[in-house]
Amino acid sequence: MNNHLPLAERIAADIRRQITLGQLAPGSNLPSLRDQAQACGAAKNTVVKAYEILVAEGFIEPRRGAGFYVAGREPHLRATDGWAPALDLALSAVGIDRQMTDAAHGPLSLGEGLPPSAWLEGCRLDRYMQKIGRSGLGTVFRYGDPAGYLPLRRHIAARLQGFGMAVDPAQIVLTQGAYQAVDLVIRHLVRPGDHVLVDDPGFYPTFNKLRLQGAQIHSVPRTPEGPDIGMLSQLLRQYKPRLFFTQSCGHNPTGSDMTGTVMQALTELAQLHGLVIVDDDALADFSAVRAARIGKGDQLTQSIYVGSFSKSLSSVVRVGFLACGADLARELTQVKTIVSLNSSLYAERTVDAVITEGRFRKHALALRAKTRNATRAALALFDEHGVEVFARPEQSLYLWARLPGVDDSLAFARQMFARGIAMAPGAIFSPDATALSPWFRFNVGFLGPDSAIKEVLSSI
Repeated sequence: MNNHLPLAERIAADIRRQITLGQLAPGSNLPSLRDQAQACGAAKNTVVKAYEILVAEGFIEPRRGAGFYVAGREPHLRATDGWAPALDLALSAVGIDRQMTDAAHGPLSLGEGLPPSAWLEGCRLDRYMQKIGRSGLGTVFRYGDPAGYLPLRRHIAARLQGFGMAVDPAQIVLTQGAYQAVDLVIRHLVRPGDHVLVDDPGFYPTFNKLRLQGAQIHSVPRTPEGPDIGMLSQLLRQYKPRLFFTQSCGHNPTGSDMTGTVMQALTELAQLHGLVIVDDDALADFSAVRAARIGKGDQLTQSIYVGSFSKSLSSVVRVGFLACGADLARELTQVKTIVSLNSSLYAERTVDAVITEGRFRKHALALRAKTRNATRAALALFDEHGVEVFARPEQSLYLWARLPGVDDSLAFARQMFARGIAMAPGAIFSPDATALSPWFRFNVGFLGPDSAIKEVLSSI
């Protein structure tokens, strides 16, 4: 169990794992608060908090005068599962039971998509939320600017200036996370039958959004240096695609960064063929500031930059953005208005307050330092145990690795799940769900000395 997590979260994670594995059946009674506190060596209030976490997630339910019981409904009907239809599609495509990912949010997860909660606690987002709630009367109850809160867009413009992109706030559209930003681009620029390029491996929710839109998806193999330029050039000539969804740095799932040489070749091909590049940089706060980004090379003339604060602040604060040419930004703002009327002014003002008071800069520096240290430790651990690593970034939330003697990561992940350990097999991240993959996505924040990685390595 990860001792770096708060005790209440550790207690909740242990109960969650027992429920997921069937060790606690639906309808069974949990120990009383006092008994659970004694068993865990914790204060009663700590157990109350743990139970509250599980109630909010839908794992357990309180019964007046009778204590707490394991929820009787099936896991896929839990309230917290509404966020993951794309994940369900990706998992079903490769034959993975959804229960395998229900364990993926606790200390026994190795392929988690989010950073450890402990990495984000120092920003104290709750204080800013309370402050905005008290001071924003008369504004937070109304729709804001369709393009998003202007002061925050100004902050983002300054942030992108630091990445080498000369951007005006009018070129920025705030969204409900990077996920919605990508969705708006697909809705506006993709028509049924259009040919679209994606990284392989890549970010699976994008694949499912494109399929839903009726696009024909073509894979561009990802190398440790970035997209395979030779294959990209061939696909451009053969299919004349309009869009390419990729990631310049901190690539999900491989952790690789695009080299300057590959980026220049990609930019030249995009200009030659009229290709629009969508650079999803939702993990910017875990990557080096000096990392090369496509928008710096073409100044957003042929690319769309997507960013987010959801992973670096909290997944609950769904604030993302896209930056592109001014005309396209106006068109995407109209699409946003049609699809969702507006984004959350309350959330946008909260993020703006964090930035304005200077806390976000310190927080981002701390995140990069934690990521850099965790990446180094993970690479050293893998080297010690003969684990093959796809790319060796200076810092990345993810590493793409192959365990010795494991050729089918999906089958191995099922074996580990039977032991209560959640992994992220490579098949999930491929547009071709039938492809056999020996690779896993590992989250460096979950590979510490108290994690389940030792058990995995000892089982090879």
